[in-house]
Amino acid sequence: ALLGLLFGVAASALPSLALRWLRRRRLDTLEQQLPDALLMLAGGLKAGVGLNQAIGQLVREAQPPISQELDVLLREQRLGVSMDEALDNLHQRVPLQSVTLVVAAMRIAAETGGQLAEALERASQTLRQKLAMEGKIRALTSQGKLQAWVVGALPLLLMFVLTKMEPQAMNLMFTSRAGWACLVVIGLFEFFGVMIIRKIVDIDV
Repeated sequence: ALLGLLFGVAASALPSLALRWLRRRRLDTLEQQLPDALLMLAGGLKAGVGLNQAIGQLVREAQPPISQELDVLLREQRLGVSMDEALDNLHQRVPLQSVTLVVAAMRIAAETGGQLAEALERASQTLRQKLAMEGKIRALTSQGKLQAWVVGALPLLLMFVLTKMEPQAMNLMFTSRAGWACLVVIGLFEFFGVMIIRKIVDIDV
């Protein structure tokens, strides 16, 4: 019954975890595409085309997911949504600091009459520096992340080895109330240990 309950909880949480992982991967891919997309928009504006035409060209040439998000922005404008509202909707769909920076740069350039192409180029350069810094941080914290996996897997491996070496002694852990309580405590310590290590190595740029 206990094993069935654990499998049931894991199965119920699996779709949500998979969806969160897919969403995180999509946002990471979009953030990697954003600097090049901004340079393409800036190049189109310098060539003399309008912003909507530059975005349309980017949608045709870029790869998903950024082409999909900008295509939604163009479709909203065709339905009568203003550029500011379309940018707000884009920011709501893609809650990234990079998108916040781009939206703010576009609005400031539009309100002050500045050169939008130059603003997009500066935003692209800033995002490239941010991504480079994040990559360096990931490389420096990879040892801590590996340590989290080792700390989490070592007790489980030790339990497996002891079960093979001393099955009668370890059988009490799975058949008695004291053993179940010990398993619960081990699970909690495992969870909190991994979460604390991940929190330490998770550095926001």
